[in-house]
Amino acid sequence: MTEASTASRAGGSLREAQKRLTRERLVDAAFEAFRDRGYAAVTAAHIASAAGASRATFYLHFPSKAEVVIALLERIEPTVVAFHRSLDESDPSLESVREWLDRAVAWWERDRLRFEAFEQALAIEPKVAARWFESVHRAADAMPRHLAAFTEGPDRDRERLRLVTLITQLERLMYFTAVRQAPHDREQLVDVLAEQWWDVLKQS
Repeated sequence: MTEASTASRAGGSLREAQKRLTRERLVDAAFEAFRDRGYAAVTAAHIASAAGASRATFYLHFPSKAEVVIALLERIEPTVVAFHRSLDESDPSLESVREWLDRAVAWWERDRLRFEAFEQALAIEPKVAARWFESVHRAADAMPRHLAAFTEGPDRDRERLRLVTLITQLERLMYFTAVRQAPHDREQLVDVLAEQWWDVLKQS
């Protein structure tokens, strides 16, 4: 390998690293802007300015601000999938399911501003809604042990849909209770959720 080719590769690696860093700065700035101003009020110029970049630079990385939200979703998707996998890999009981749900509720409570930004985008961006629903399906697919208890074909497909429904219901409920902070009895809420999830999981 010549010195010129080595230098070219090194330069390319540096440019790629700088590109990734700029993209991450834009995503971080977007989250803060969505949190502070609300999704609808934020423009590409707001995000670029907060990231110390130009509007043109923003559009080099993202066609629209919807893609920034998708990037945020993709950041947390591995955590969501792993969280559901941990439930599937445990030896579930009503008590352990309740503990798992208590952790889920605590996560929504702790990170409610991030989830609020997602919810605002979901309401007006079809591509964000579609990507969010993909994440819900991936969370359901992270529970293969439970699904394996059902015959491959219509029975398993129906059970997968049941998991998707449970996950979606949980997220909708968390929007109202954790994000919007609607009045509720937290302990009673977790109890009821645990009973609903256990009714499904005990079949496997």
